[in-house]
Amino acid sequence: MKGVQSVTVLALVNTGSRYEKPAWGGISHFLEHMVFKGTEKYPTAQDLAAAVDAVGAEFNAFTSKEYTGYYVKAASEHMPLAIDVVSDMLLTPTLRKDDLDREKGVIVEEINMYNDTPMRHIGDIFEQVLFAGSPLGRDIIGTKETVRGLSREDFVAYVKEWYGLGNVVLTVAGDATVVGGDSIVRDIEHAFSKKSDTSNRKNGGKRALKTFTKKLFAGERVKVEYKKTDQAHFIMAVPGITRTDPQRYALEVLSAIFGGNMSSRLFTEVREKRGLCYYVRSDLDYYHDTGMFGASAGVDPTRVEEAIRVVREEFFHLLDTQGPRVITESELQRAKDYMTGSTILDMEDTKSVANHYGATQLLTGKTETVEEELEKIRAVQLADVRAIAKKLIDEKRLYFVMIGPFEKQEKFAKLMTG
Repeated sequence: MKGVQSVTVLALVNTGSRYEKPAWGGISHFLEHMVFKGTEKYPTAQDLAAAVDAVGAEFNAFTSKEYTGYYVKAASEHMPLAIDVVSDMLLTPTLRKDDLDREKGVIVEEINMYNDTPMRHIGDIFEQVLFAGSPLGRDIIGTKETVRGLSREDFVAYVKEWYGLGNVVLTVAGDATVVGGDSIVRDIEHAFSKKSDTSNRKNGGKRALKTFTKKLFAGERVKVEYKKTDQAHFIMAVPGITRTDPQRYALEVLSAIFGGNMSSRLFTEVREKRGLCYYVRSDLDYYHDTGMFGASAGVDPTRVEEAIRVVREEFFHLLDTQGPRVITESELQRAKDYMTGSTILDMEDTKSVANHYGATQLLTGKTETVEEELEKIRAVQLADVRAIAKKLIDEKRLYFVMIGPFEKQEKFAKLMTG
C-alpha cells in the first residue's frame, strides 16, 4: 500500500465456535483471551502489553463462528516486532492454570454484560432460533456452565486439534517499502520456526466442511424474550446464501438498497418519516453452508407493532415488479456507488486490507483483489437483484425475534403473516 507508514500483521485460524464440542462451548473465544496472558518470550500479560505499547502499536483478537483472528498493527519500522508478537501468541502461549481460573470470572462477567445489552444480545438469540439444533446456534462466548467447566487440559487438546500451522493464514498488509522488502519472508520464517510444541498439532480445519449440520431451519420461527426495557429490539430475517454463492454480490446490493445507509428504504421509512426508532438497518451474514438476510431495529415499545408492520412491508416491497415501491435503475446505481465508495474508504486502513485478503483466502481458498470485488458489484443488474429477492424472501421462511417488555408473543406471530 503506497502512502501509508504502518503495517498490520494478521493471523487467521480456521476454527471458531461452530467446531467446538458441546462441553467446550466458548473455548475458541476463551483461548483468544488466554494468549494475551503470556507467552514463552513475553511471560506475563504485562510483558506482552509493554512490548506492544513501547512502540505505540495496537493488538487485539476476535472470534467468530468459523474463524479466529489475532493481529498487531504498528508503525512500519516495527514490522519485525509485530510478526514476532503474533507468532508467539499462536505458538507459545503459556496457558497457566491460575490465569485460566481467574479469566473464567472475566468471561462470565462478559456474558452478563452481553445479556444486559439487548442491542447486542438480540443477534445471539436470533441465531439460536434460526439455527436451532446446529452448532451455529450456539453463542460464540459459550455459557457460564461451559466456561466454568473448562480445564487447562481442554485448552491444550483444543490447540493441538486446530492450531497447526497448516490451518493458519498469515497476512501482512501496509507500507509497500517494508511489505515488499527482502526481509519480510525471512522475518516470518524465523518467527514461525521458533522452538515450540507444534509438531503434534493437527490441521482440523481441513475436516471442517464435513462437519456441517445437514438439517437447518426446522424449529420455531417467532420468539419474544421478556425484558423490562425502554426500547424493544427485534430482528426479522430469512435464511440466506453461502459466502461462495454466485448471487452474493446481488444480495449485497439488495441489502444496501434495503437498509445499508441513511438514505436507504428502511432508514427513510422507519426513522425519518415516522420517528419509530433510533437505529434500523439491513442485516446480512454468510457462513460456509448458509446465511441470513433481513433487518434489525431498536424501537419505541409503545409503537412496536407499527414499526414491525413497516419493516415487514418494506421487506416484501423488495419483491415488487411494478408500482411506486419497485426497485429502480437509479436506486440500483446509487447502491452500487455507495458500496464502491465505502469499500475504497475501508481499504485505506491496513487492518481492513489484511482482513479482506486473509479472510478471503482462509474461507474460500482463493484470493480476490479489491478491484475484482468492486467489478462484481458494478456488474450487478436489476434482474440480478430481483432474482435474489425472489429466491429468498418468502413469508413461510420469515423468522422474528424480539427482546422487550412483552410477555406474550402471539400477536407478534400474527404480524409475521401480514
